[in-house]
Amino acid sequence: NPPAPPSSKVRDCFDGDCTLLLAKPTTIPLDAKRFHYSSMRVTAFSADSLSFAVTYPQGGGTQSSIGPGLGSASFGFRGSPSIEVGLTLVDGKPALVLQPGPIT
Repeated sequence: NPPAPPSSKVRDCFDGDCTLLLAKPTTIPLDAKRFHYSSMRVTAFSADSLSFAVTYPQGGGTQSSIGPGLGSASFGFRGSPSIEVGLTLVDGKPALVLQPGPIT
């Protein structure tokens, strides 16, 4: 699927489908009823890499770092749609790309 149009509003990512222009590390609220996870956090980013963390509702979590591209990382919970994570550039500035993936 093509990425969503660029936005600077984190609420546009609630449905797991967005291209979020990044200005600083930020927490992105997600639809926990749909994806099981209530949020993800972009912890660091540049034009060449993006690091993010997901906290598990039962405790613990995971962290990942990716390079440019779409779908190079994902996270999900059994029986829920996964979320594909990517990094792109919009007018030379880094942007997080989220897209709903298959049910895990």
